[in-house]
Amino acid sequence: MISTLLFTWLQGADFYFDLHKQAVDSLPTGNGETWLDIGSGPGLVARLAAERGYRALGIDTDPQMVAAAKRIARRNHSPAEFQTGDFTSLPAESAQVVSAASLLAVLPNREAGLRSLWHLLCPSGFLLIVEPTHQMTSENASRAIQNGLPKKRIAGLRMWANARQGNIVDPAVYETLGAESIRFVPLLHGLVGAWVIQK
Repeated sequence: MISTLLFTWLQGADFYFDLHKQAVDSLPTGNGETWLDIGSGPGLVARLAAERGYRALGIDTDPQMVAAAKRIARRNHSPAEFQTGDFTSLPAESAQVVSAASLLAVLPNREAGLRSLWHLLCPSGFLLIVEPTHQMTSENASRAIQNGLPKKRIAGLRMWANARQGNIVDPAVYETLGAESIRFVPLLHGLVGAWVIQK
């Protein structure tokens, strides 16, 4: 319950919304294609994907997160859908886009998790990974705040930096997929990155 409240609160922060919107906007607009958001939490990425024309489905293992995502989607009149489940049991080639925001770093086996995400992609589809970079430190977060980030719930950035400092996914793992292309998009003054990986 506490994590659901915390992540719902954090998704209301301007900096958090903006960086995820930039990440989603780095993908082509949809035309009814399926977008799976894995570890969707309260559903921000799935809602943003739905706004860009995708049939967006958020999947999370936590029923409370899914319930919160459904409530927020109803309140915002978003067509994004959400369900509780384990993404490793989904069928291969399920989606044109698969996204995972702040997921890989918390998985016990990051490489296996990455390969499971890759398995869900249709040929020529896109995997969108959003993770803090090695720049995400308390010092750099404070510097970014001083340089004029919007103040709404800005304490969330300090909390995020403190929680993730030293727990960063090595981007070299993305090279192991044998992707057609990998594009890096720096977000939030480089504290976070979006990796757009095409199959």
